[in-house]
Amino acid sequence: MSKLSEEREQKKAEREDRRIAKREARMEKHTVICPHCGKNALDHMTECPHCKGKLTPRGYQPMEEGRLKKIRTVLFLVGLAVAIGVIVLVSSLK
Repeated sequence: MSKLSEEREQKKAEREDRRIAKREARMEKHTVICPHCGKNALDHMTECPHCKGKLTPRGYQPMEEGRLKKIRTVLFLVGLAVAIGVIVLVSSLK
């Protein structure tokens, strides 16, 4: 292997190491330590993936069931209206 290709490989490895370090730093902001087992879990989890202990989510609250149902209903109606509009448009073009 030539010296030039070795330098390229080394630079490529360094870039990959920096990318991984940057990714880990971003993820670290979103991790908490489980009070039950001491392992890392994401801050939005309600249950530890390691010990299944209950966690209190930080900065995230599950949506209320009633509000979630309303949103689903509205999205269904909007989708239905779009589908009917496409069918009418296609049938009028024939």
